[in-house]
Amino acid sequence: MDMFTGSTVTIIKENTSKLPSPIRGSDRGSWAQSTIVKRLPEIIDRILKDNDFNPGTIEELKLLRNELPEGTIQRLRDSSTADFGEWESYITPYESSTWLEVPWFFAEVYFYRRIIEAVDYFHTGKDPFFHQKKQGLLQTQPAIRRFAGVLQSWIDSGEKRPSPEIMIQDAILNALWGNQADLSLWPADGEVSPSHQNLQNVQDHLLADDSGDIIRLITDGTGVERIDILLDNAGYELVSDLGLADTLLTHGLASRVVLHVKAHPVFVSDVIEADIRETIGALRKAQDEAVRHFGIRLEEHLLSGRLSSAPHFFWNSPLSMRELSVDLRKDISLSALLIIKGDANYRRLLGDLHWNRTTAFPDAVNFLPFPVAALRTLKAELAVGLSSEQIRELNIKDKQWLVNGRWGVIHFSGPSLI
Repeated sequence: MDMFTGSTVTIIKENTSKLPSPIRGSDRGSWAQSTIVKRLPEIIDRILKDNDFNPGTIEELKLLRNELPEGTIQRLRDSSTADFGEWESYITPYESSTWLEVPWFFAEVYFYRRIIEAVDYFHTGKDPFFHQKKQGLLQTQPAIRRFAGVLQSWIDSGEKRPSPEIMIQDAILNALWGNQADLSLWPADGEVSPSHQNLQNVQDHLLADDSGDIIRLITDGTGVERIDILLDNAGYELVSDLGLADTLLTHGLASRVVLHVKAHPVFVSDVIEADIRETIGALRKAQDEAVRHFGIRLEEHLLSGRLSSAPHFFWNSPLSMRELSVDLRKDISLSALLIIKGDANYRRLLGDLHWNRTTAFPDAVNFLPFPVAALRTLKAELAVGLSSEQIRELNIKDKQWLVNGRWGVIHFSGPSLI
């Protein structure tokens, strides 16, 4: 084990020689290959359509598009950015490789970092995905009203409100299925994300459910001091995650909630700090009373310091959680639980490797020094914690079960509370 120190990220490097091999775009017929060949160029086309860039930026983005998939990995050019030194080290091992040859997770994160450089984000602050994020919020208003109504009913019912266990269970399920809305997976006009409309559908599509362990950790005794949530997508998913935070804080189940966010836009809809402000502001201005009260509560949580956001360049790096930065490892170890949301964060957690799908989740994340939960709908050819029988049945009933976002998991690794 050795340590690497840079200007923004200090990591501990572990011996990974016994781990499975990385998923790569060169895996023939894979979703990873399809992403690099088809999806990434579509994402560039969409941001060119949604933004009024200057000619230089347009040319940079078109050049990036033309590199895919057979071009080679290139170094960043703008050395003035805070993460430039780290990216020099990330790129060096792959500089002569094509986009399909490098690990898929590296290719995707690097792709978005190249977009950020092309649009000069660190100097202009212009989020190239802002329009898509805004549309994701506007198009889910009916779902937001329904969810806010449930949260308000729990408050209004006083002593007759559901038990803490039921409220946490409902908030967790809503946060899980909110992950189905992902603009990096369904970026084109006319494409819609899957959804489950009833409780039976939810249960039928839940492949692993460790929610009982999560609930016991939170409700054991008188609640917990702090819970951390690594956020994924803006739009409705962020609203559902804020609802989970609001449930924990409003009902005294946690004293603090820390929201970990990306330091700059990535994966189209991943949350940055500005998205939290934008979303809470939109909730506060809503005509619907329950939605408006939801936004007011969230703002009060922020002002009191009980709810906070924490951006970090590590979440924008191509590093796995095995290489978690020293400062994040130390900080998150103060929390009772880290809840990891979404597919890309799940891929980082598991290193985006060719795991045997029957590997127990705790065995795959046993390097972490703190309890962790993962709420994820499957959108990549990566899975653990399943039985051989489940896998056989899924391969028969849904050939695209690993990537179509219709199936979910709730994983937990931590001390036994039974």
